Amino acid sequence: MPGTSIRKKLMGLLLAATIIPIALSMVLSDYYIKDAVTRKSIRDNRTLLALGKTNILNYTDNINRISLAAYHSVNSPASLFAMIEKGASPHIDPQAFDLANRTTIYAHLLNMYQSLKEIHQIHLQIAGGHRLSYLLARGFFRGGTESGINWPAERLSDPKPFMEASHASGHYELDWNRKIPQADVVTLRRPIIRTPSDEIIGYLSIDVKTNELAAICRKLALSGQETLYLIDRGGRIVCAENAGPESAVLEAPWAASLLASSGESGTLKWKDKAFSGIVVYDTLRTPYMDWIVVKQLPYSYLYQNAQGIRAINTGILAFFLVVVVIATLFISFRFTKPIRRLIQHISQVQTGNLNVSVPVRSNDEIGILARRFNAMIATINDLINREYKLELANKTNQLKAMQAQINPHFLYNALQSIGTLALQSGAPKVYSLINAVAKMMRYNMSASETVVPLGAELKHAKAFLELQQQRFGEKLDVLYELDPASLDALVPKMLLQPILENVFKHGGEPQEGPMEIRLRTRIEADGRLSVTVKDNGAGMEPAKLDELRQRLFRTAHSGIWLDGREHIGLSNVWMRLKLYFGEAAEMAIESPPSGGFAVSLAIPVTHSGEVKP
Repeated sequence: MPGTSIRKKLMGLLLAATIIPIALSMVLSDYYIKDAVTRKSIRDNRTLLALGKTNILNYTDNINRISLAAYHSVNSPASLFAMIEKGASPHIDPQAFDLANRTTIYAHLLNMYQSLKEIHQIHLQIAGGHRLSYLLARGFFRGGTESGINWPAERLSDPKPFMEASHASGHYELDWNRKIPQADVVTLRRPIIRTPSDEIIGYLSIDVKTNELAAICRKLALSGQETLYLIDRGGRIVCAENAGPESAVLEAPWAASLLASSGESGTLKWKDKAFSGIVVYDTLRTPYMDWIVVKQLPYSYLYQNAQGIRAINTGILAFFLVVVVIATLFISFRFTKPIRRLIQHISQVQTGNLNVSVPVRSNDEIGILARRFNAMIATINDLINREYKLELANKTNQLKAMQAQINPHFLYNALQSIGTLALQSGAPKVYSLINAVAKMMRYNMSASETVVPLGAELKHAKAFLELQQQRFGEKLDVLYELDPASLDALVPKMLLQPILENVFKHGGEPQEGPMEIRLRTRIEADGRLSVTVKDNGAGMEPAKLDELRQRLFRTAHSGIWLDGREHIGLSNVWMRLKLYFGEAAEMAIESPPSGGFAVSLAIPVTHSGEVKP
């Protein structure tokens, strides 16, 4: 039944009108809440990492300053630098040197050792053939020689200091009985160089316990679901928080992408089976260290609040669905009856009965719809009557147009008769001129063609110029430079005559000799057709030439004919070229200071069917 169908559609419409906005609101609010939470979390964590970066840099800078004590008072014979420089000499007796300077070296190392409570041990090795070595730890000091240099082989000749990531402390060769217990440490290694050269005369290693760095890392992880790493550029872990099983190297896929980045700080969105979330990082770059502090923020942790809001929205949607179903049932039964009545009258109109009038019994929306339907039927009847009248008017106009064609044909036939009479009377010149006028009329009356071969357009132009030569006599010379290959190219009809008329209307008298018109056509190397009309008249002043160019430019881009009457022919030609060929058409106007005026056209070479009518 129609009423049942309407009720179903009405119920579907009301349900859609309720569900779609609420669902869309849920999706948008969920998206924007997630986006706002993400942006706020990124902003807060970048601020937190920047603070942690400052604390770590301050701590490592303090360690670096302690290592620089090796250079204090370098000119003093009792300085540590002087001891190292003396011990590196190949001419000393190592036992005598150790006996004479052990106490002084111990005092210097002890001063460094006591500068920071987290220092685990300090190892000093003097370069040279003797390889004198000293180790200081809490309650333990040893000196002597080592069989090898305890230094990374790849950095052995590098004069730059560097910081090693977290690792188990070594015993060096002097702690042979393992009196110093192992601890997790970071090591600052500083080569001692003989300034101002880069010659290495000693190696200083300071092992620092990771307690303080671990404390800083703990403060940067605000929740147990946040994971924090402090790593070096090789991915080796300095300290970590909530990282799970301990590992010396961070081998997560996102870490490889992060380590390959050259940015100082930023964020990285990542999603794979192991981790889905955002990585926030900041770089700690100093002359002795290149570390990165990294924080993992899982999406599940970021979107906890958004999930609660989503649950609330789902409850609201369910409540409104119940309300809409009840309201839909009431509305459908209340309003489908007058709609069914209106459908019956519409069916009568569909059968062709336009004299239907729907009875209006109410002032509600259904009543308004019925009144509008009655008004629409009345309007349709009026339009049908008006269309009949318009059809009659069109037939009348077509008849008048056919009658208007009689006069041009009559004039053309009359000119042909007059030309024949002139030829019979021995006046061939008069016949030639009348024949030229007849050709022009016949060419103009051919309304079926909008594009013609260039050869046909040139014949029309020659007929026009023949009449002008009769008018001006010896004061006019016409020169043709025609490329035979160009004569078959299609061009818009009446392309040349407006340009030639412009010569006689605006060209002016030449400074000396007769007026000369050069008409040149050719196919350019790029395959385009080039047409140039050039005269030797008085030319145009630069200001007026610029004004004309601007007006032609406005004509091409606005699609409106030039206002006024000056150079309307050029405007006409330029506008038609743009209509036929679009941006592929070009038109240039020139007037050199010596006089004369030239119009150059460049259009694609087209053949039958390639130019739009």
